[in-house]
Amino acid sequence: MKEYPFIGFIPNLITMMSLIAGISSIKFSIQSDWSLAVLMIMLAAFFDFFDGWVARKLKKSSQFGAELDSLSDFISFGLAPSLLINLSYTFKLGQIGWIFSLFFTVCAALRLARFNIENLKEQTKNFFGIPSPAAAGIVMIPFYLSFIEFTYLPISNEFLSAILIVFAGSMMISRVPTPSLKNIKLKSIYLRLTIVFTIITLIFLITYFWETVLILALAYLALAIFNLFIYFFRVFILITR
Repeated sequence: MKEYPFIGFIPNLITMMSLIAGISSIKFSIQSDWSLAVLMIMLAAFFDFFDGWVARKLKKSSQFGAELDSLSDFISFGLAPSLLINLSYTFKLGQIGWIFSLFFTVCAALRLARFNIENLKEQTKNFFGIPSPAAAGIVMIPFYLSFIEFTYLPISNEFLSAILIVFAGSMMISRVPTPSLKNIKLKSIYLRLTIVFTIITLIFLITYFWETVLILALAYLALAIFNLFIYFFRVFILITR
């Protein structure tokens, strides 16, 4: 079977689309267009999910692609969310608000650098720490709340943003195991349930977009907190033996 040279470039092209979306988010943040800035980060996450999947399916994984992916992830899920949150909310906290943004950006860089040098076989079933796209999704929760005009929070958006930044940033660089979807193999019945769940989610995304995004983000946040609790519980058991 004839192999076309451009096939190997497809995964990198998808990665560059993710990078373009991340840079566009920065542009919209500077223009105070919060909804488009958030949407661009979400679009970057969409492309980020598929670039690795396409590379594995085409058997075109490469070191160049891995490095390009990390650069794209840093801009789209480290720099872009930090700037978005600082320009919209945490600037109200003064200089400490900027420190929060720097903290999240640095954590994203450290997480991606660690991911590049670790044995990828160790991260087939689990990630160590939450991935940067998931962290970006968590820190954008205040925006999802504002887009659905939810105003019944006991704290202000800037303080909520600061709390989420510290949590998500710390989780990125932690050693807490979190589920990975890479190379996952589902039994027939679970595969069918996953397909049904995906279809239902897509229907809700079409009809109640921001509400559905908020629920998904809160569900992942709850999962991250649960995994953190389990991690510390196991550490406690080991120490007290």
